[in-house]
Amino acid sequence: IAGTNPHGALFGTFALLRLLASGTNIDKLDVIDAPAMPIRWVDEWDNADGSIERGYAGRSIFFDGGHVREDLKPVSEYARLLASVGINGCNLNNVNNAAPFLEPGMLKGIARIADAMRPYGVRVALSVDIASPQKIGGLKSYDPLDPQVIAWWKAKTDEIYQLIPDFAGFTVKPDSEGQPGPASYGRTPADAANRLANALSPHGGVVLYRAFVYNHHLD
Repeated sequence: IAGTNPHGALFGTFALLRLLASGTNIDKLDVIDAPAMPIRWVDEWDNADGSIERGYAGRSIFFDGGHVREDLKPVSEYARLLASVGINGCNLNNVNNAAPFLEPGMLKGIARIADAMRPYGVRVALSVDIASPQKIGGLKSYDPLDPQVIAWWKAKTDEIYQLIPDFAGFTVKPDSEGQPGPASYGRTPADAANRLANALSPHGGVVLYRAFVYNHHLD
């Protein structure tokens, strides 16, 4: 079993185990495989207090009481589960109420989560609030074309990558269901998405920008 990197070999090992578990005859096995999709994330809806929006299986394995949990063994086990079916990213937090996850103390805890998941080839991503520069950064606006906002997102993203060099990227939900967005300043979704993408791009991160067709504030 070989891969272009150790994680590829790990995913290949899990693929072989799936064949064995399903009773497949491997006497003449000759498989060359590559994922069709580079982004294969799960999207969690965990809150900082440990609750989970639309959660049905207990409390968060990541967060409790506004902090990252001390015991992250379940996180390592979850990463192993994800790797066993080829998942390579985990967006940790609820896309609603996301601003606190960019606070420095929380980011240090999230770096511990990334350490727990990294051995299984699962990279950590975060949902972010487009209004974070105002809510936690002390700026007067979150206008994506404001030079101070641009500088804030760049500095915050650089801070994340100093803690988590293989950080996967951001998910954002703007201008819908009461969430702030670029429409507040007459800006387009592209203005906001590109603002985040420009900050992530030097590090190899991506932004997943959610666009709603219902209950939205867009023209």
